[in-house]
Formats: sequence, C-alpha cells, structure tokens
Amino acid sequence: MGMVRVLLAVAVLLSHLPMASYKVLSGGLAVQSFFIVSGFYMALVLDGKYRDVGLFYTNRLLRLFPTYLAMLALGIVAILIGANPLTSQELVATIMQNPMSALVLGIENLALVGQDLLFWFTIDANGALVFDAYAELDENTTVGWQGLAVPQAWSLSTELMFYAIAPFLARLNWRWIVAIAAGSIGLRLAGHLLDVDYLLWQGRFFPTMLFMFLFGMLAYRALPLAAKLPKAIGWFALGALLAYCAIYTFLPIDPLIGRWITYAIVALTIPWIFNAFKDNALDRWIGDLSYPVYLSQLLVVGAVLVYEPPLPILTSVAGTFGISLLVLIFIEHPVDRWRQARLSRHEQIAPPVGRGAPA
Repeated sequence: MGMVRVLLAVAVLLSHLPMASYKVLSGGLAVQSFFIVSGFYMALVLDGKYRDVGLFYTNRLLRLFPTYLAMLALGIVAILIGANPLTSQELVATIMQNPMSALVLGIENLALVGQDLLFWFTIDANGALVFDAYAELDENTTVGWQGLAVPQAWSLSTELMFYAIAPFLARLNWRWIVAIAAGSIGLRLAGHLLDVDYLLWQGRFFPTMLFMFLFGMLAYRALPLAAKLPKAIGWFALGALLAYCAIYTFLPIDPLIGRWITYAIVALTIPWIFNAFKDNALDRWIGDLSYPVYLSQLLVVGAVLVYEPPLPILTSVAGTFGISLLVLIFIEHPVDRWRQARLSRHEQIAPPVGRGAPA
C-alpha cells in the first residue's frame, strides 16, 4: 500500500500550502485515513510477527522516534533562525516565563504522548497554558500546539495511544471490535451535546478517534478472503481509491457525509490493495517515504512561506521529498534493519500472511 500511504502524506503537504489551488482530500481526512491504514498494519503484525508484546512496543518506538527526533532538531533550528511561521523566538521566550508551561512543552516535544491535548489549551501573555474548549488559532490567540517544534506530530501521540492497547484489541473477537468501534462513534457524536468545539472533540481526543484504527483492524479480518481471489481486484481497488482521493474536493457532497464515505472506502479497499502489492518491493520502498514526508513537510512549507522562493509549490514538494530521501537512506533503513534483527532474534516463527508489511 505504498502508493496509498505516500498519496495521503502528499495530501497533508498540499493542505498546508495556501498557494496550492488543488488539494487531495483534506489534510485532516488524510491523517484519519492513515489511522485506518495503521489499524490494518498493527492487526497484521500482531497476528503474524509479534508474540512478545514488549518487543512490539519497543520496535514501534524505534519505528517512530529516530526520524521524529531528527525532525525535532531541525524544527528547533527553524525556530532559532526565524523560519517557522507558527512558532517564534518571542513565543518561546513567553513560554519560558512560566516554569510549568516550559516543563510541559519540553516534555511534550520530547515524549510525543499528549501532544494532541495541547490543541485544547491556549497560551496567555504570561506563558501559562489555559484550558479552552474552543481553542482556535487567530491573530489574537496563541494555541498550545504552537509550542511544538513539529506540530503535525500530534498524530503520533494518537498512534502511540493506539499501540498501547493494540495487542489486547488484536486478540478480541470481531464482535467486540465492532462494539468498541460503535462506542467510540457514539462518544464522538455525543460531542454535539457538549459545550466544546466539535472539531476538537472529534479530531483531537483519542477515544473519539479510536474507531478509525478499529476499522483498519476489521479490514484485516477480510485479508484471508482477499488472498483467495485474483490480485487484479487489488489493482482495481487501488485505482478506485486513488481516483476517489483525486476528485474528492470536486464532489458535490456534504463534507460530513464525505468524511464517512472516505472512511468506508479506505477500509473496504485496503485488504485487496495490500494483497495485490504485499510482495512488491518498489511499492514498499515508495511507502517508506510516507513517514518522513509527513514529518518533514511543515519544515519545508514554513521556510517557503517565510522566504518566498520562486515556484513555491514545486520547491515545497521537491524540498520535502529531498529531505525524506536523506532520512530514508541514513535513518529509516538502518534503524529498520536493526528492528528486523531484533525481531529475528526474539521470534522464530513462520512468515505472516502479508510478507513485506512494515513491522
């Protein structure tokens, strides 16, 4: 599913480029589609590769943190040289006035978990974090997530919370997974009755997003069926999904309805797409770019917005993929070889149904 993952990462990149007249899906919807794909992959590796839960946890941390820490270092440099349009040195100085805020944001930048909750806080003139159920970025308001050097990494916090419970969810009967997903959806819809910003409630609160991961886990349960049928179905499913993403912004449908249609299309197509491409090395290599593209794109976009080079869209895309290639070669692939070596030492098992899945 490498092409799907890269497409979703590019969708997030385009969503952050105000000069880009063409968008793929929307940034938020692309991230949520990533959650569905993540649920699928975690069900896959937990079913076939990881009998040692501790090994699963440590390998997931090794999957996320090396690249994140590299981007965190670049993000701090961007702030120091004034190349970050969201976080300035003045804001950092304001935060440092309040020891508690400085401690919280320091921990959040390093540890990831909890970054999504910073969207529920504003930063006042004295640097204090203040809970605000309607926190919204404007010229008069500074939101807590602006204290993050890699703001889009909030979604990694959500991923980590899912990883924490994924080994237990993977053991459940599909009926239990459906029931938990229904509970998550019900909690999400209950936000309409609460005195909160509904976009925050549905998009920055893990329990209301859990169902997306569970949709992916349920999609994995269809993989044995996909494996029995021609791989041509997977090619067709890939074409249909890519076409849908490409024309989504032109469809005359209500955004709320379109969101649920997207969830369904992603969940229904990924078993077939995975089955068709699971042994395709090129597709896997393309997919490996998705994580560094996602984490590096705001650094490049920020620099483009600050320095205003010619051909800003081309510069943003080329710069993002250039950094991502370097990250892939010098960080991701060496660390991945280490992770796979750790797995080989701990687990002597037959290959899972989907060889070639990222572990």
